[in-house]
Amino acid sequence: MDIIKINNADWGLEVDLTGGRIVGLENINQKILGTFGRMDGKSGNTHVCVPNFAAEGVEKYGYVFHGPFRNNEWVLVDKTNESIEIVCEIDGLNVNQKFKIGKKFEQEIKVKNVSMEPKRVNVAIHNYWDTELGWKGVKLNGKDITNGIKESIDLKVGKENVVEIPNKMPINWQLSGFNYVKLWTGFKEESGRKIYDQKYICIEPVMEREGFVETEKSWLKPEEEIVLRQEIF
Repeated sequence: MDIIKINNADWGLEVDLTGGRIVGLENINQKILGTFGRMDGKSGNTHVCVPNFAAEGVEKYGYVFHGPFRNNEWVLVDKTNESIEIVCEIDGLNVNQKFKIGKKFEQEIKVKNVSMEPKRVNVAIHNYWDTELGWKGVKLNGKDITNGIKESIDLKVGKENVVEIPNKMPINWQLSGFNYVKLWTGFKEESGRKIYDQKYICIEPVMEREGFVETEKSWLKPEEEIVLRQEIF
């Protein structure tokens, strides 16, 4: 682990260069994104999924589950009191992440095809939202998504969103370039029933639904670039 930390205004941010991951994000002592031990023994925190989301392309093209960028080393490009910029290049795709804290948290992701051939690309952010007191009754845009998390569904999403986690202040969440969210948390089965992790939930913005990377619409041409953003405040 190679952790970069910054604090500005009422925000605190920690980014790990191993995997380009958000280790922690806090605002006025309210934990928003974090790192959590899961029931399966793994540790989970927020990371990008490029060039594929989940299992799409794994069988068909030999892709790595969620893409390789979440496990590779990233290079620090720039750091100030209010921002961090990192970059990683794998198999002809250059991915740049810019994080900024001030009046709000901003994360910008640029994916550029720096190869001489088209590349299939989908993009997601696997957000791990802190739910330290449980997530029963959690809402997205006023709708209870408790069962959606249990069933790991995806939902159409717009630009302006509100996440309401029990016993926390409502969180404004703006998205650009993302059309869906995937709902999930870890679980195990005991005596025929599911037991779920309670300290976090994953509300993951996805450019397009899982399976998109296997379609002809997913091609990114040489030198072509896509830009996606999430903002939290």
